[in-house]
Amino acid sequence: MASRLFNYEDPTADVFEDDYAILSDLLDAEWTELIACMERQRFPANARILEAGASDRSIYLIATGSVKIIVETPKGPRHVASIGEGSVFGEMAFFDGAPRSAHVFADQEVEVLSLSVKRFEQVAAWHPHIAYKLLMDLGRVLSRRLRQLNQGYEANDTLGPSHVR
Repeated sequence: MASRLFNYEDPTADVFEDDYAILSDLLDAEWTELIACMERQRFPANARILEAGASDRSIYLIATGSVKIIVETPKGPRHVASIGEGSVFGEMAFFDGAPRSAHVFADQEVEVLSLSVKRFEQVAAWHPHIAYKLLMDLGRVLSRRLRQLNQGYEANDTLGPSHVR
């Protein structure tokens, strides 16, 4: 399956569909360098990609398809987000080394590119400008996701500003 993210026919096409897309400004040569450090994996629809509690520290870039994020709550599993092509998941464990906080399932057939911390360190040593772009985009995505979560709390009045200390 050809990946629209990396091998699309119209170079002027907008391959990133939302504000959570990362690395949209990498040059072709930079993509080649980064992809060489990543592992390509394919998953069929409904396959579990990540399991909550796992200790893997890789980040995952969605090349094709979409995934759903499921967290365990006292009331049972809860679907908290769907993430599409061009975006990333697994960034929290990548940064803090804590166990995975959610399950990730393929919504449909999905292709992901994973980058381990060790391979990221190689990218940072060999191509610091790529590592810089990746870190800045990951920070932007984390900030937007946290902001969205905060706005959801305020809308539901479950953890409004008066509860923050």
